[in-house]
Amino acid sequence: MRRAMMRVRPEYFAWPPEQRERYGVAIPEDDSAHLDAALLEELFGRTYASRDEAVAAARDLPLSDLNRWNETCLPLTGIGEDCFYLNECFAEGKSILDFEALRDFDEDDHRFQEQAHQTEDSAYVPKPYRGRLYLNWGRLYVDGRFTYVTLTMAAGYVYAEIDKAGRDLLDTRIPHDYVPGHHHGKAEGDATQWDMRVKAGGQEGILEELQHRIWNYQSSRYENQRTAWDQKNLCGVYLLDESMEDEANLHFVFTDKDALAAVRFRSFLRDCRALARPVEELHRAVDEEKEALARFVEEQHTEVVRTYDPKVARFRKRRKVMVMKGAFDKLE
Repeated sequence: MRRAMMRVRPEYFAWPPEQRERYGVAIPEDDSAHLDAALLEELFGRTYASRDEAVAAARDLPLSDLNRWNETCLPLTGIGEDCFYLNECFAEGKSILDFEALRDFDEDDHRFQEQAHQTEDSAYVPKPYRGRLYLNWGRLYVDGRFTYVTLTMAAGYVYAEIDKAGRDLLDTRIPHDYVPGHHHGKAEGDATQWDMRVKAGGQEGILEELQHRIWNYQSSRYENQRTAWDQKNLCGVYLLDESMEDEANLHFVFTDKDALAAVRFRSFLRDCRALARPVEELHRAVDEEKEALARFVEEQHTEVVRTYDPKVARFRKRRKVMVMKGAFDKLE
């Protein structure tokens, strides 16, 4: 990175730290393109005939090269003592430097989302702020090691766990799969229709009804959990190591909005460690919710089987999903 910067913007090294940070979080487009070309040559020995080709190559790096690229760029694009980088889009003219603490960013996003809901639906009742983070992504150095991080509120973490558990319980009760429908793959301009239908051995109606009941239950529990965790006033952080063999990953789970207020971006890891709580607390909360969900699914499955009438169908909105050309290329 240092050699690349010397080629593109050598005066960077004479700037004060504040100016370096402002540059790193909003690199000018022309500099960014030249840095892409320089780094591709430095890291992988690849050269390109034009700037546009280098930019496209950097944007479409294969996963095998992406970790090395992200680690190399982090000292430039991250801030503070951990080189913290938040993988989020900011409003025009704003960056992570506009938010001192994690709560400042999260509460600003909450206000934006609630205003958007009100714009779309005049009858929408704004929800109080109780911490909104849900599986947000970031990157930083943890004791010198490049690490990917996930940021989630405790209520959101519990919800994500019972969401997975709900899918497993549903599949155990009614084994099912998804198969292409009549319109799957139908082209319309530059888009293709996505039409996958459930196949459950003749129990499709029962499955759909039970699935909707599970979703409604989980949504209700999520709202209850958000309020319950907020009222506990624990002001803590659970640090979950979710590293894989060749990739370091940490999941930071925050108990409430007070914990977010106590964690600053410039001293992120140090502040989180100061608030660390035993992860067993979180695991117990998840286990309790899973047990309650299992009881609910058992009761509701029995009820649906008893009352289901195949001649009566609920009216439910069916969305038409169109996939733009190239959207799944990287997944392939």
